[in-house]
Amino acid sequence: MMFAIATLSQTKKLIKTKSSKDISLLTYILTSLAIFASDIVAIIENVPSLIISNSISLLLISINLSLIIKYKKWKTIQQTTGI
Repeated sequence: MMFAIATLSQTKKLIKTKSSKDISLLTYILTSLAIFASDIVAIIENVPSLIISNSISLLLISINLSLIIKYKKWKTIQQTTGI
């Protein structure tokens, strides 16, 4: 659950600044894969608290990934068009 709380602060910053220049896309991709794998194990082992915690974390990571990709594309468009 602590990971979800930490990720939420990054989500708020991404939305507020509309910038992802200092954030590693690869790190977020690898983190989402790790959380997904952990979630699968929690489902197989039937551990509801981990399933809920990992699912919330995965949702927040997915939101962050979407915002990172969106803002990196927007920055690329701005650089090429001079907007």
